[in-house]
Amino acid sequence: MSVATISRTVETTTGQPGLDRIAVAVHAADRRLADQLEPALAVPRELCLLAASESALADVVLVISEMVTDSLVGELIAMSAAARRHGQCFVLVAGPLRERHLPRLFGAGVVSILPYRDVTAHQVVRTVLASHSGQAVLPAGLTRWLVEETRFMRTNLLATQGVTAGGLTVREVEVIRLIAQGEETAGIASRLSYSERTIKKIVKDLMSRLDLRNRAHAVSYALRVGAI
Repeated sequence: MSVATISRTVETTTGQPGLDRIAVAVHAADRRLADQLEPALAVPRELCLLAASESALADVVLVISEMVTDSLVGELIAMSAAARRHGQCFVLVAGPLRERHLPRLFGAGVVSILPYRDVTAHQVVRTVLASHSGQAVLPAGLTRWLVEETRFMRTNLLATQGVTAGGLTVREVEVIRLIAQGEETAGIASRLSYSERTIKKIVKDLMSRLDLRNRAHAVSYALRVGAI
């Protein structure tokens, strides 16, 4: 089902939404739930419901859909691209989400997600206000997913750039690991098939870059950041 836009405009005496109010547009595939929630959005003086033709000017777009489909995600991306309001964001009220949709939803501007089942008008109003103020309201399970995804992306990015935790290169970690095992410069050079001069340069460069005092300090740093 195509997402229909439902809205009502609360106007000032000049016929335009108040400049100090949060402009809100409601997009819903489920008109029944939207009819329950929309009146509550018209109550707070901080909010102003926009007409469908003005949704691109909304500060916050409330999207209501029992299911999140590829079509819905595509519509949100298109709406985001058409937005004329700087910083426009989406609050999504939806059923269970598939992980594959999450990156595109966040990329489109979704900042808060509420569960479709048992959502209340009070939750929606509070979340709209919070989202506009720069906060994010997310289920606990989804917050954990974001943490894990961020950790994975960071690790993957570092690996592709040849850098490990703490800003150490893969080669530096190899050297520090052998230092921690008690190897001297000659032994490290032999184990890694480098010249002793190269090993000394690697150690000197990393200590200078990270402001480390000596080899023991370098080992301590690598342990602290989880590089070895």
